[in-house]
Amino acid sequence: MALGLTALLAAGGTAVLKATGSAPGTSPAPAAVIASHNGPLTSEEAGKAARIALDHTASRRGGKGTGRERNAAGAAGAELLDTHRPPRAKSASAAPDGEAEVQLYDYASDSLITRRVDLRSGKVLASDRRRGVQPPPSLAEVRQAVRILLADRRLGPGMRASYASVTHEKLTSPAQLKLQGLAFLAARADGVKGARQVSRCGTHRCVQLFVRVPGERGRGGKWIDTSRIVIDLSARRAAVIGL
Repeated sequence: MALGLTALLAAGGTAVLKATGSAPGTSPAPAAVIASHNGPLTSEEAGKAARIALDHTASRRGGKGTGRERNAAGAAGAELLDTHRPPRAKSASAAPDGEAEVQLYDYASDSLITRRVDLRSGKVLASDRRRGVQPPPSLAEVRQAVRILLADRRLGPGMRASYASVTHEKLTSPAQLKLQGLAFLAARADGVKGARQVSRCGTHRCVQLFVRVPGERGRGGKWIDTSRIVIDLSARRAAVIGL
């Protein structure tokens, strides 16, 4: 049973809740798969790779922090998305030993940064920056999207009411929910009511949420239907499409 926010913009701007019979029909994309050659990075290696990549701008500028790069919450430093072994070149017999590839998203410039790092020397070997590329969101980004949704005066009350109707408790933090998310592109809203509100998604970092209220022992649980809501993380606002 899903709790559907099917009339999200009712009179007075308050969400009206209506129960529906099934969970949202769209399945979220799986997280990026770590390359298996030479084995996946250990948690220690992944952490070290992330630190090297995030410190790269600071070392080039000769100061602390990461320059003007910003994460989803607006704090200094790009958003960490993924760390993995570098892809193996067709001519190579194995992936480079001791290297890692780190993906970051810089909200200051709305660009995806890919940095190849040497775990032994602690140096960045190569850095690439591209706009208009939107990999799956990280858990931190999905949680930030929920914070923006809860802060929305039109949609936040409906989300809280849905949660309270199941748990009889107040929803105060994204950590209380089971969350997954998709990167949302403007093309998916072509011809749909409200498309103009999400026309910059793709250039902007936008997320569509899949939300469940945890069941007993944190398993299962009822869905909260947020399938018509798109959160523009770059602009820090929520939009409703398809109504």
